[in-house]
Amino acid sequence: MNGRAGVTVAVVALLLVAAGPIAATGTVATGGAQSEPFTLQQDGIDADEVRMDVALRADGSADWTLEFWIRLDDNESEAAFESLRDDIREDPANHTARFAERMNGTVATASNATGREMAATDFSVETERQSFAREYGVVRYTFRWDGFAAVDGDRLRAGDAVAGLYLDDGTRLLIEWPEGYERTSVAPDPDDERERAVIWRGDDTDFVDDEPRVVVTAAGGATGSSPLLIAGGVVVLLGLGAAGAWWYRTRKPTADRPGDGDGTPAAGSGGGSASGTDTESPSGSAAETASAADSSPAGTSDPASDAAAASAAAGVDTELLSNEEQVLRLVKERGGRMKQQAVVEELDWTDAKTSKVVSGLREDGKLESFRLGRENVLSLPEVDDGIVPDSADEDE
Repeated sequence: MNGRAGVTVAVVALLLVAAGPIAATGTVATGGAQSEPFTLQQDGIDADEVRMDVALRADGSADWTLEFWIRLDDNESEAAFESLRDDIREDPANHTARFAERMNGTVATASNATGREMAATDFSVETERQSFAREYGVVRYTFRWDGFAAVDGDRLRAGDAVAGLYLDDGTRLLIEWPEGYERTSVAPDPDDERERAVIWRGDDTDFVDDEPRVVVTAAGGATGSSPLLIAGGVVVLLGLGAAGAWWYRTRKPTADRPGDGDGTPAAGSGGGSASGTDTESPSGSAAETASAADSSPAGTSDPASDAAAASAAAGVDTELLSNEEQVLRLVKERGGRMKQQAVVEELDWTDAKTSKVVSGLREDGKLESFRLGRENVLSLPEVDDGIVPDSADEDE
């Protein structure tokens, strides 16, 4: 990165003024391109890095997260950030109102250019400090852009609303698609990829008038299955289910059916006759298993028990857990300590979302973090294995 990124914290209030696919005159160029690129304006405190994360939804809306990272490498930059942080804490509505006013104008212009109905809602702003070898101040704005992507049957087409976006050095754009969708085409080639996201960096990429473009298709949607075929499949499944239920109700009990269902005599039966002993063997086997587990020496590990416990843990529906609970559960499963980037990959979240959740857990005292080499490591407060973390300012 070439020093300061040339984009500022205060730019959020002036973001997207050039209105994506709209020319400076307000007319639409051929093919939806623009004569004046979509840019970020400058004013106020310089940011060293700008992260724009766009999470697409199946209905064509998108959750936008804009993070402005300011390196706090001297008293002046630290004082400036803390002053801005105090202003936002005291009156967040004022900051979001100014941002929303400009975004609403931008979205309206993009709507006229693309022919899609659009709206911007759910604006919020927050600040935090992050330690990644150096100390950073972060200003984060979030909002929802309804109609950002075009919905074409089972496909989502995104990018035309910000065609020609100019990425300055130190600026990153990430577009993520929903679960259940597969990447169909992306232009230009991304600088980095994740399982459900592509990333472009201003240091490496310049968008032309009709870029960026991302097209994703719902899994199985490209097979051309008609509604009639789908309906027919549902009918067949219902019929098979009814037949199975009828068979289950009308079947006769078999005297020599083994208690554990795999053809192996139950423990304690001695492989004997199909008498009353067989009907008691399942409970007897369970009792013996429980007894064996109770009598096992302390400190030994039963692989079967461990596997069962892991299976039970994996069976928890993550949709029933909050973001914070998912992170804490994941760190606990890894022995109380893991890299933050591993959390990003495991939960398939963006860096911005993970950073936000981790910061909240740190503030609540439920999680700790430190640098180990070049990695940010998360740790439960009660974990202490003697590892000494690197200093946050060791390279300054």
